[in-house]
Amino acid sequence: MALPMVLWTIALLGGITILLAGIISGWTDEETRAGKLLRAREQALSGLAVAMNPSVSPGDPLLRGSNTDGSEGYSVVLSDDSGLINPNAFLKDPDRRDLLKRLFIVWGLKPEKADTAADSLYDWQNPSPFRSLHGAKAQDYEAAGRAGLPPGAPFTSPEEMTLVLGFDPVAEAKPDWQHFFTTSWQGKVNLLHAPKEVLVDFVGLTPTQADAWITLRNGKDGIEGTPDDLKVKDQSQAAALIGAGGGQKTVLEATSDVTGSVRKIESTGFCNGVKRIITVVVASGTQENPQSSASVLGWSER
Repeated sequence: MALPMVLWTIALLGGITILLAGIISGWTDEETRAGKLLRAREQALSGLAVAMNPSVSPGDPLLRGSNTDGSEGYSVVLSDDSGLINPNAFLKDPDRRDLLKRLFIVWGLKPEKADTAADSLYDWQNPSPFRSLHGAKAQDYEAAGRAGLPPGAPFTSPEEMTLVLGFDPVAEAKPDWQHFFTTSWQGKVNLLHAPKEVLVDFVGLTPTQADAWITLRNGKDGIEGTPDDLKVKDQSQAAALIGAGGGQKTVLEATSDVTGSVRKIESTGFCNGVKRIITVVVASGTQENPQSSASVLGWSER
């Protein structure tokens, strides 16, 4: 009888030992990862501190840094949010929701669903209690179990657009739709900073025109945001350089301009395979930008 008891005791102790070893190993791995995340975030903050200097432009070697063995460091990408679409700019007076409807149709929505999405976006930010023909007001949101909406105020972020009734078909048709929108810049799309997708889908350029315009505006170094970038005096000059005419010029004039600058900084810190990304949007404070000087308009981490 003693032998089976001894064997069972040994098995029990062995199981407990293995269990404790697994728990300790998990704790150790978790603490190690937490330490790496902390170091990665510190590196991302270092890159952010460099990029916050307005004299640092895209392509600057200072936007990349690492230690001697490359196990830790940061990499920063600079862009400009003034080249994206602010929905508020096209929903306030004068109301140009038709331009958003046109965009949704380009993305593959049927006209009736595009109408619903555009009207509902308008009703969301319009304080009037009256509903647009295809839109949605308080009673519609209450019926959908979303009491207290819409707020009757401008959108504070692109993510808020997902709360709008009738907007789901847009998100389904264009999964990356958020890359087209911003609320940081208050004006029309800036032709000098708009990405190709916005130039084609919203401004109405052909892919060939968009490629040629981006090459021209970026200057000899081919990098946007550097001192050799193209300077244009007004939108008419830009339209002439693009080669826009007729109906295309009409859409271009309604959707875009050539002023504005809102600096977007995406700083990625890394440490032994672990990454931390900090994205900050900063008002440039230039004469082109009527927003407050050097103010942080947005901060997110992932």
